Amino acid sequence: MGAMVAMTCSCEDFLTIYPTNDVVLENYWKTKNDVDNMVMNSYRLMTTGDFTKRLIVWGELRGDNVVEGTYDANKHGDIKNIMEANLLPQNGYNDWSSFYKVINNCNIVLKYAPQVLDEDPDFTEGDLDVIRGEMLAIRALCHFYLVRAFRDIPLLDYAVIDDDQDLYQEQVTPVQAIDFILKDLYEAENLVMASGKYPILAENKGRITRDAVRAMIADALLWRAAFEQYAAQGGSVDVSEYYTKCAEYCDMIINDRNAYVKEYETENKVTSIGWVDDEYPLEHHPLTNTGNSNVLDNPYRQLFITGNNLRESIFEIQHSSTDDNANFEVPAFYGSSNTTGAFNVGPLSAPRYMAEKSNDGLYANTDFRRVSYIEQKEGEVDIYPIIKYNLYSAGGTIDKPTYSSYKTSGTKQNVGTYIMDQTNWIVYRITDVMLMKAEALAFRNDTTNGNTRDLENAFALTKAVYNRSNPYIKTLADTLTYTQGSAASLQEVILEERQRELAFEGKRWFDLVRKALRDGNTGPMLDILITNKYESNQKAIRSKMTAMDCLFFPILERELHANPLLKQNPAYETEDMYEKN
Repeated sequence: MGAMVAMTCSCEDFLTIYPTNDVVLENYWKTKNDVDNMVMNSYRLMTTGDFTKRLIVWGELRGDNVVEGTYDANKHGDIKNIMEANLLPQNGYNDWSSFYKVINNCNIVLKYAPQVLDEDPDFTEGDLDVIRGEMLAIRALCHFYLVRAFRDIPLLDYAVIDDDQDLYQEQVTPVQAIDFILKDLYEAENLVMASGKYPILAENKGRITRDAVRAMIADALLWRAAFEQYAAQGGSVDVSEYYTKCAEYCDMIINDRNAYVKEYETENKVTSIGWVDDEYPLEHHPLTNTGNSNVLDNPYRQLFITGNNLRESIFEIQHSSTDDNANFEVPAFYGSSNTTGAFNVGPLSAPRYMAEKSNDGLYANTDFRRVSYIEQKEGEVDIYPIIKYNLYSAGGTIDKPTYSSYKTSGTKQNVGTYIMDQTNWIVYRITDVMLMKAEALAFRNDTTNGNTRDLENAFALTKAVYNRSNPYIKTLADTLTYTQGSAASLQEVILEERQRELAFEGKRWFDLVRKALRDGNTGPMLDILITNKYESNQKAIRSKMTAMDCLFFPILERELHANPLLKQNPAYETEDMYEKN
């Protein structure tokens, strides 16, 4: 993505931001290239190991998608503590500095880029607008991760350029944080490039575009509603406006996709593999027999191995095979394999209920995702490796009917072998957006004048995602159902489909927390978590997570010492509570 500006580390404030004196000297901020370098530095900082680790840890470790894989006690003590609900303020994964470094880099660009207009005639107002939009959106995205992980956070809206600046800031409430995030995003929406307008596919998926901003807005609106519902403490509060607006933003993205893809393919003389659904822009599984029963171009290979899928990808953090930009963290957490198929299991693996071929499991026996995401094992086993992103990992078989048009020797379909050179981290993709819209409609559930369309439309969206991964059931009885007319039943169906579709993508824990905020207590969420993840010590786990405060991470202890204005999450305030956790 271009040259990056190096920064050195010396200050010890609560944000632990790299001071950037070198980039504000008189000989800098003179040319368009100077600005572009700093813009690309914001993207590069999101590819660092510290940043990527936290995308996984904050979004997955505490949820029911992952259980213990193969631990090294010397390397994975912090991971083990989080998995066992022993959240300590000393845990290194509470360190939020990698996110504030990105935020600060964005603030530096926002502060200094305008002065280049007077220095370089090649740098135009239009260039500045796009860059401002990108920086506002990335700043918003980082704050959004922080508020979901820690709840009460400091907002950084100014550039830190030297060690002498006062960084003592108080935390704001989550509602205040979301409102700040949305303000940045609404401004960015009108500034960034429209989706598909960059000449290179990787730029369209790896830089912030309008669809990326709109996906962030839709997501933030779901959380705005949930935090407001929780703040009401059981009182009546109307949050339908947030759900309505979320659905509208999702529609903007969905309606834009097919037109954007068609235009991009025509202009760039490229085509993507698969078929566009009549209504939704989804890659489909080929349903023809290739001669050896392999389906090598299923959508999951395209999405997670090839990356930057033309139709479905919205925003991906871009990695490459070079050491300074490689994604070492995904295989470090989920495991990796070599060309002979030997698999090295990481500290995280999938739980049995997600992996086993069973009518009682998370995935139907016809579901491609079960064998595309998780290594299949015969019989009762303790570890099911996660293969969604991994090298040379064998998949498994799914049940499919023996149609006369599919001349196969049996009723199985092998999903083939995964090969990759790099692993981008997908932040948003189209099925995520479809399910966000379904969630918004199901919770809005406008029944005025006998209206039932909200639930009908929410279920149609959810079925479209489900059916894409179960293509062989389309001529059979639909196996995805809910209690007709019941919003509560449909809400659970959508939550479960989000788990099936977005497993291991850093979404599950946040989905469970959002559920708890709406419920106003941790009870229903804990029932899910304990049933699916914790086979033993269930009473102890429940006692550790009864309070809502416990759903959020503690502030890192050394940050509290550095900034006297920071307050610890109440669940971790006293030594007694540290010992209990």
